[in-house]
Amino acid sequence: MKTYLSILLILFASSIASAKDNYEKAMQDALDKLEAAYTVDQLQPVANQFDRIADVKNDDWLPQYHAAYARVMMAAMEADIDNKDAFLDAAQLHLDAVEKLEHDASERLALQGFLHMIRMSIDPGRGMELGMVCGSIIQQAYDLNNQNPRAVLMLGQFQFGSAQYMGQDTSEACGLFDETLRLLDQSEHQARANFSPSWGRSIAEQGKQQCAK
Repeated sequence: MKTYLSILLILFASSIASAKDNYEKAMQDALDKLEAAYTVDQLQPVANQFDRIADVKNDDWLPQYHAAYARVMMAAMEADIDNKDAFLDAAQLHLDAVEKLEHDASERLALQGFLHMIRMSIDPGRGMELGMVCGSIIQQAYDLNNQNPRAVLMLGQFQFGSAQYMGQDTSEACGLFDETLRLLDQSEHQARANFSPSWGRSIAEQGKQQCAK
């Protein structure tokens, strides 16, 4: 009996190790493809890949989060307004799923703020409806963790857009882009190692270019 139980325990431990290995390989492959995707057509299969991982690993917030991020980026790149909203609607479903799991709230809120900013860019008339909500969400992300590069970045983006609209000084927002890059230098390697969010560098660099004009 003891031998039989030992065999079962070994098989059970092996199956857990194999599942963990498969998950890590799938996540690494999807993240590599995500980093290399620069068009909607390239992002679509990556988003679908994260969907499949999330279906299997339904207690982990990261596949849902990355699926949401991929679709937010698809919306940012898409030219057709209806498609933009459809991508954002799909991303919102993933963020709603993230919220129900144990997760990093600062990361979720920063991406939620990004989603709202893309939504507002589709139609400036949405600013009245979403502007205050977006600003509040981004501030929450920053207050929860002011060392989160994406929370700092989204605060910079929001402040820069608001300052430009109001004809005000953008120097504070521009400083946040510099801070984002500093924080990314410190955190990117570790984030990639554990599949955590690591995006933001290209957006911060674009922000710096805007500041230099």
